[in-house]
Amino acid sequence: MNIRKRHLEKYRSLLSNDIANKIMQNSTWLISDKVVNLITGVIVTAAIARYFGPDLFGQFNYALALVTLFTAFSALGLETLTVKNLVNKEYDEGTILCTSLVLRVIGGIVLTIIAAIAIKIIEPANVNLHIIVYILSFTMVVRSMEVIEYWIQAHQRSKVSSIIRISVYIITAILKLMVVVFGGSLVHFSLVYVVDVAITGLALIIVYFKIRQDRTHWILNFSYAREIMSKSWSLILSGLMVTLYMRVDQVMLGSMLPDKAELGVFSAAVRIAEMWYFVPMAVIVSFKPIIIKNKNVDQQSYLKSVQLLYTIVAWMSIGFGLIILLLSKPIIKVLFGADYLSAASILVISVWAGTFAMLGSARSIWLICEGLQKFTITYTLGGLVVNILLNILLIPQYGAYGAAIATLASQLTANVVVLAFFKKTRKSSIMILKSLFPGIVRIKKD
Repeated sequence: MNIRKRHLEKYRSLLSNDIANKIMQNSTWLISDKVVNLITGVIVTAAIARYFGPDLFGQFNYALALVTLFTAFSALGLETLTVKNLVNKEYDEGTILCTSLVLRVIGGIVLTIIAAIAIKIIEPANVNLHIIVYILSFTMVVRSMEVIEYWIQAHQRSKVSSIIRISVYIITAILKLMVVVFGGSLVHFSLVYVVDVAITGLALIIVYFKIRQDRTHWILNFSYAREIMSKSWSLILSGLMVTLYMRVDQVMLGSMLPDKAELGVFSAAVRIAEMWYFVPMAVIVSFKPIIIKNKNVDQQSYLKSVQLLYTIVAWMSIGFGLIILLLSKPIIKVLFGADYLSAASILVISVWAGTFAMLGSARSIWLICEGLQKFTITYTLGGLVVNILLNILLIPQYGAYGAAIATLASQLTANVVVLAFFKKTRKSSIMILKSLFPGIVRIKKD
C-alpha cells in the first residue's frame, strides 16, 4: 500500500496540470474514435469470417499479410520524425507536409509494383489471390494522404480525425455487411478497403485546409526530403522488420500448410487480440508531443513522463489480458462460431504478445528523443530472427498455436531482452520492467 502511495505521489505533478488535461482530452477523442471502430469491427469481422469460412477468410488474410509487409515500408519511417519536426518548427509546416506526401506517394507506387510481382512468384497459379493483392496494394498509394495525421498528432487535434474516422467506419462497415448480404466475393470485400482509405484521406486533406492556422504554402523541398530520408533509413528498415515479425507468422502459416483454414482460425484470434490496441495507442500518441517537449525543457520531468507512459500501457494491457484469459472461449464461440473454436487458445497467447508490442511502441518515443533510433534495427532484427526460427520449428507440429507462441517469444525478445545487452539502451528495458513490477525493479540514478 505504501509503495502504491509513493508511486501516486511521484506522478501527481504530471497528472494535475494543464498538460495532463490536454493528454486526457486528446486520448478521449482517440479512444472514442477507436471504440466505434471496435464495435463495428467486431460485428463486421465476425460476419465476414462466418460468411467466408476459415479457408476463404484465411486466403484474404494471407493476401492482407503480404501487402502489410510492404505497407510498413511505404510509410518510409516518416511518422515520428515528421511529428517531431512539426512540434519543433524546424521547417515551414507546408514544406514538411507536402514533402512527406510526395515521398509517400512515390514509395506507395514503387511498392505496389513490387507487391504485384511478389505474389505472382509466390502463388503463380492462384489468379484470384493475385487480384486481391493488386487491390489491397493500391491502398499504399492512397494512404499517402494520411500525412495529415502527422499534423494532427503534433497539434493534438484528435477530435478532427476522430470525427472523420467514426463516419468512415460506419460507411465502410455497412459496405462490408452488404458484401455478406448480397453474396459478394473476396474481390468485393477487398475493394471496400480501398474505399475506406480513400474517403478518410480526402476528408483529412479537406478539413486540414479549412481549419489550419499556419498558411504557409505547400512546397516540395528537395533539401528537406534528403535530410529526413537520411534520418529515417533506420526507421524504414525497423518498420519493415517490425511488420515482418508481426505478420510473418501469417505468411508462413499460409505458405507452410496445405490449405488456408488454419490461417483463417489464427487470423480470427489475432483480430480480436489487436482490436484492443487502440486504447494504449491513443495514450501513446497523446504522450508523444509532451515527452518531446519535456526532453527539451527538463530531464526529470521527461523521464517521469516516459516512465508514467510505460506504466499506464503495461497495466492497461495486463488488465485486458486477464479478461481474455477468463472469457476467450465464449468470445470466440459467440462471434465466430464452432468452426473457429480452436482460436480461443491462440487468442490467449496473442493478447500477451500484444502487451510487449504496445510497450515497444511506447519505447520508440524514448529512442527518438535520445537519438538512439539506430538501435531499432537491432531489436527488431532480434525479434524477427526468433519469430522465424520458432515458426519453422513449431508450425509443422502445432500449426496456428505454434505461430502464436513464436509471436509472443519474439515480442518479449525485441522489446525487453535485446536492448538490455547495450549500455546506452539498457535503461529502457529496466524502465519497462519497472512498469510491469513497480516497487520491485529499481533504476540507479547514474
